[in-house]
Amino acid sequence: MREVESGSITTPAGYRAAGIACGIKDSGTKDLALVVSDRPASAAAVYTRNRVQAAPIAVDRRHLEDGRAQAVILNSGNANACTGAPGEADAQRMCSLSAEAL
Repeated sequence: MREVESGSITTPAGYRAAGIACGIKDSGTKDLALVVSDRPASAAAVYTRNRVQAAPIAVDRRHLEDGRAQAVILNSGNANACTGAPGEADAQRMCSLSAEAL
């Protein structure tokens, strides 16, 4: 393995990424990103130990059970916590819509 001094998340062959300002942050800065691998890749996650965990955490855990992923959606400025079953349904729908689009 070698360090790439000016690399980015898309430096490895087969990875693409995009980011937008979708209105989560009042500042107008980019707050939503999509990172995609051309093929399923090894994936892992580190989760909070907090007793209150945001709905997307439950969805993430299920999706990463096999240790593989092909896309990751990231947001900044909103934890989506304390949303209950509707929040979990929203997180799953976001994943489904993204998968269909890809």
